[in-house]
Amino acid sequence: MLRRCAIGALLVALTILVGACRVGTEESSTRSSEAVIATAYADAEQTKQATFQTPPPTSVTPSPTPPLESPTPAMTATPTPGQPVVTADYNAYVRFGPDESYDNLDFFLAGQRAFVVGRYESEINGTWWYIRRIDEGKDGWVWSGAVTLTGDASGILILEAPEQ
Repeated sequence: MLRRCAIGALLVALTILVGACRVGTEESSTRSSEAVIATAYADAEQTKQATFQTPPPTSVTPSPTPPLESPTPAMTATPTPGQPVVTADYNAYVRFGPDESYDNLDFFLAGQRAFVVGRYESEINGTWWYIRRIDEGKDGWVWSGAVTLTGDASGILILEAPEQ
């Protein structure tokens, strides 16, 4: 008899436990649609009001770029007949001196022109022209292999290379 009472009490306890589990699931699955929408609106409102910290921009080291072409001014210098002029065959550096070991001063872009005011003859890497820019740009040395010379080169002064 005691055994039957113990089994009965165990069955009653299990019935209560199973019933309690069902009650919890029934309540959460029977939420009204209004309650669900209200919760969604509340979450959306909190998201709108949240502040986000934007990290500061990362500094980027600029790479050398050729200067932008600007419109030609109304009064552009034009070469006179016989005055030597070079036209860049391709983009080349204008340098501080007549050799690749000198610093770059500027770019001499394909198609740009400049007056030739001096030259340097190198046994190692040929002729270098000292140019005076017709349009914008810095004056300096450009390798003769990067340009086409027009005009008489016989009167061009021979210059010394600057110290490095």
